[in-house]
Amino acid sequence: MVHQRPLALPAPQGEHSHHIRGAAVKWVASIGLSTMTALSIFYAVNWQPLTHLPELAKARVEHEHVQWTPLNRVSPWFQKALIATEDRSFYTNWGISFQGIARAAWVDLQTGQFTQGGSTITQQLIRNLMLSPVKTIPRKVSGILLSLMATDLYSKHQILTMYMNEVYLGDHAYGVGQAAQSYFGVPASQLTLPEAALLAGLPQAPSAYDPLVNFKLAKQRQWEVLNSMVHDHMITRQQALHAYQAPLPLKSPRQSA
Repeated sequence: MVHQRPLALPAPQGEHSHHIRGAAVKWVASIGLSTMTALSIFYAVNWQPLTHLPELAKARVEHEHVQWTPLNRVSPWFQKALIATEDRSFYTNWGISFQGIARAAWVDLQTGQFTQGGSTITQQLIRNLMLSPVKTIPRKVSGILLSLMATDLYSKHQILTMYMNEVYLGDHAYGVGQAAQSYFGVPASQLTLPEAALLAGLPQAPSAYDPLVNFKLAKQRQWEVLNSMVHDHMITRQQALHAYQAPLPLKSPRQSA
């Protein structure tokens, strides 16, 4: 007589589902713990260097033999124009723009290469002073995290002041103070709306939009900035038209050298 081993009963469906849920919870918890650990390490390593951001900005200005320009000595027109074209949510964001990041990520996926798009003023400041120029995913992630930290550490006033002093504006000019003198021969406090709109359009492509080299492209960019200011209710359409049509007292290349 052949003895057959009795068949094992299948585990109840409820127990199987419970096992899967338990494994999923453990996996999510493990990922969450690893992420928190990585963020904690990143915070600990970078917090101290981030506290020296003003010194880094001033060191760049001194290296270029430029005088530091306080925010209260910068034309309000330039401040408004810069925010309208570079980071319209500057005063309300946390140093990053989720919409901008998503848009840049989509472009990256479509083109298969990294772009500079989606950067706020804070992200540009961090990138210029603390990060490698090599475009990589880790650099982008670091830029996002450092921008969040910088927003917690510094006021908007401080961030805008640092950015306006270190940003490259073409014609060997770093910062709005040097650019105002280089292009128009005036201090930053005396920039008019037409002049401010022209300078505020330069950070995107300083060489391409240099009015001393390519005046037509510079005027096109100026019009884009003026339209952004109209969109943000900083000026009227009539003011934009008058500013665009106003003559620009540009210094000659030899005078600005």
